[in-house]
Amino acid sequence: MKYFVFIYLAASVSASFSDDFFQILAKEDAEKNIVCSPLSLEIVMAMTYMGAKGNTAKELQTALKLPEDRNEVAKKYREFFTNLEGREKDAILELANRIYVNNQLELVPEYNKIVADSFKAEAVPINVDKNAAANINSWVSGHTRNKITEIVSPGDIDSGLLAVVINAIYFKGQWKHKFDKTRTRLENFRTSSNQIVPVDMMTANGYFLAEELRDLDAKVLELPYRNSSLSMKIFLPNKNDGLSKLERQIQSFARPLNRIKVNVKIPKFKVEFSKSLESLLKKLGITTAFSYVADLSGLVSAKARVSKVVQKTFLEVNEEGAEASAASAVSIVFRGGYEMDFHADHPFAFTIGDGNTIYFQGHYVSPAVEIKNR
Repeated sequence: MKYFVFIYLAASVSASFSDDFFQILAKEDAEKNIVCSPLSLEIVMAMTYMGAKGNTAKELQTALKLPEDRNEVAKKYREFFTNLEGREKDAILELANRIYVNNQLELVPEYNKIVADSFKAEAVPINVDKNAAANINSWVSGHTRNKITEIVSPGDIDSGLLAVVINAIYFKGQWKHKFDKTRTRLENFRTSSNQIVPVDMMTANGYFLAEELRDLDAKVLELPYRNSSLSMKIFLPNKNDGLSKLERQIQSFARPLNRIKVNVKIPKFKVEFSKSLESLLKKLGITTAFSYVADLSGLVSAKARVSKVVQKTFLEVNEEGAEASAASAVSIVFRGGYEMDFHADHPFAFTIGDGNTIYFQGHYVSPAVEIKNR
């Protein structure tokens, strides 16, 4: 009997893989508001790689830019998850991995050991019955603070299910310098097609890390989170229709920014995004894993292939931060010097991460979808 591996990612290490992935995603969904977690995708695909052999393994290793030595791969992720523990103070950054296994089967013992040790992943047997989807969704909902409530549907679960590999990421942080709610006003947002849509625009004036990117015909602004190594970077093209070109040019952006006086206007926004990623991963060279000649014999003794890879993500940005609880606003007083206007009243790109890792990435192109759903 042929079994299937379902891989799901919920998000409420390799920069080059992240770049490759996001470049395709941003192009495919250029007209949608998107938020994704390249890191979440990399983790579950790397967990799959640890159980793959032959050409299946080679394609995964090449696309993910992983070392050929799996001991080095294990070490890399062990160090990543170890360094993550207890790192944040006020912000909450939680990554959780779990493998649900058909209780009629068993994972290869060596595989179970290595993913537990390196990926902090827990393997849990599951009855493949009508309650299976609800049990999986309950775990994901708990690890994303109820922001991702359904990652699988009952129709995804049948007797051919081998395993469900899940990575859930949750982030909650308050801005280091919050926006004053009393200054938020309804203003116009102009889309790339020159459609004008009203949006709640937040305003702040103060000193921020920012830069004019004249060679890219754009600006960048960094908004730090309180008592955290994480921050949001917003990349704003100077032209309404300049986002696609800008996104192709800011791969692995690592330029130093200067602390300057900035007049900031950015919209309050909420993005919920879901996408099946099989075709995108095939464009990155991962094809055999989805075929009937897939070799995942290092994961389970049964013949198996990857059937589905899904990512669901959620992000809300408001005056308090990203998913922040209420707190009083902090005003920042100007000093003299150079002043920049950073008015995000047209499509822009963004990342949430620290100096080494991007946890979330996306772009905001129109508030029209939000208004339609209110």
